Amino acid sequence: MSKVPDGFLEELRQKVDIVEIISDHVQLRRSGRSFTGLCPFHNERTPSFSVSPERQMYHCFGCGAGGTVFRFVMDTEAVSFTEAVVMLAERVGMQLPAGVNELDAAQQPAMAKHQRFREAHELTAKLYNYILMNTDAGVQALNYLENRGISRKTMVDFRLGFAPKTNNTVVSFLRKRGFQDEELVACGLAVEMGTGLVDRFRGRVMVPICDKKGQVIAFGGRTMDAKVKPKYLNSPEYDLFHKSRLLYNYHDARKLIRQGRVALLLEGYMDVISLAQAGVLHGVATLGTSLTEEQAALLKTDCDKTIVAYDGDAAGRKATVRAIDILLGAGIEPLILQIPDGQDPDEYVQANGGEAFGRLMQRRTLSVVQFLLDDMRQQANLTSSVGRTAFVRDALQLLAKRATPVEQEYEMRNLSQEFNLSVETLKEELRGFAKLNKAREKHQVRNLSTERIQPLERAFMRASTSILQAVLFDSEAAMYVMEKGVTELAEPVQTALLARLYAWRLTEPAAPPSAFVDELDDESLIHLASSLFFGETPEFTKDLLDDFIRAVERHHLEITHKSLLRQWIEAEASGDIRHATEIKLQVDQIQNQIATLRPPRETMKGR
Repeated sequence: MSKVPDGFLEELRQKVDIVEIISDHVQLRRSGRSFTGLCPFHNERTPSFSVSPERQMYHCFGCGAGGTVFRFVMDTEAVSFTEAVVMLAERVGMQLPAGVNELDAAQQPAMAKHQRFREAHELTAKLYNYILMNTDAGVQALNYLENRGISRKTMVDFRLGFAPKTNNTVVSFLRKRGFQDEELVACGLAVEMGTGLVDRFRGRVMVPICDKKGQVIAFGGRTMDAKVKPKYLNSPEYDLFHKSRLLYNYHDARKLIRQGRVALLLEGYMDVISLAQAGVLHGVATLGTSLTEEQAALLKTDCDKTIVAYDGDAAGRKATVRAIDILLGAGIEPLILQIPDGQDPDEYVQANGGEAFGRLMQRRTLSVVQFLLDDMRQQANLTSSVGRTAFVRDALQLLAKRATPVEQEYEMRNLSQEFNLSVETLKEELRGFAKLNKAREKHQVRNLSTERIQPLERAFMRASTSILQAVLFDSEAAMYVMEKGVTELAEPVQTALLARLYAWRLTEPAAPPSAFVDELDDESLIHLASSLFFGETPEFTKDLLDDFIRAVERHHLEITHKSLLRQWIEAEASGDIRHATEIKLQVDQIQNQIATLRPPRETMKGR
């Protein structure tokens, strides 16, 4: 981020009318002290987008988008922070301070290096595309792509190219433009071979890989010869490129994903390209690896559901099972597209077209339970009575563990018809599995009933949110909370935001809360921070803060208590009486500590 004096930012923030700026994009209506409207970042029928002129903030309670007026301009105009500042300053007639576009001296070397890497990749992408579209060397690759149904317009849109088989086409090209050998090696465009330097990619169709801003930072190279391995070769990881943190085509698909709150997760580059050519534009793909937690977190900022459309072969189904757990862990609802005849999305859309693929997503998208049942069926031995019985029992166990009551009812009727079993028999068996699951859970959390935990969970969440508000809006309250040693809240994102707030309060004790939001660069933190500005905030007295802190402490003690109980049960079951006795003493101590903490005050319960 370019240097912009804090004083100038605050003056600009006060002069700019956030309601006026946002009204250029959203029809707003007054609602009390705020304004509401339909969110511009996702499709909705009921307004969940709020703007506070008093606090100069906006927040969508539907998709989580939020921030200051600078963030709004950045997201709607696709510009950097400094560019947003310049645009707003020009709008209100403020003169920019000297040096606003100068980089911080400490960042200059790294920023200059990264800019060189981007320039090298940009030039290389243009070179590859030119070779593909305009030279004899690219004719074979051009024919290959056209035979796969890729039009020349799509090749240009996705900037596809061809890396010739010669050893130093890219190296010579970039050397002539002033790039040093060590730069080409560092960013993965060249490799050292013997005493010389050669192109990393040779004889491959080239697919540029872009970052979230749409800048080329890497390549995927696809061989046209089935005998050449690997089929796909990606750029090596370096400063700007980490495969586990990026999704192919995310920069182009993101706006559409955010609007519909649904992403289409594909397995490869060609799936994305073929579907986009057919009009299905919200597809993204992993970069030659299984879906990662970082990629799921990236999707979570823009969608609530993800349709997984991997290949229909065994490897694709296995990868789908892994993706389901990762998406669920990120708080995203997975849906699985079942493509007929074991085809991949590219093959299906080439044969049937984009409209047929759209209808397929409507008709053959499965829930997690439906997909897992189908996967179990494909692996089961249904030709023998033993295999059929085993499958039914496994299916009922799955239903007891994962399915909603409606799903249970529906799938049991299907099982009844398929295996000629009465629904009553299946229900009785299901109840047995459900009881077994409950017994296991009850055994694990011995003496800690669900009724006791849930109210505490709710109090813990309320207390965590209130502590964040206190630290954000009240510098004295922030110091008090820090002195009490609160470091962990209900959710990881809350804990991460608390750490950033502590650091900010220590260095900027008098800064306005909106200035803190402008310092954040992680979208999940921005979304959480912006939500804190909406709703009433009480006077944070020491008594009230103590209530919040006690709720947090009590929750952490309960977690420790549960863990010790499990260890105690395991020690008793193994016959290790001495160890069980030691753990029991710790359990008693924790229980005594919990008893000393009064329940949260009624003032907090009502919040």
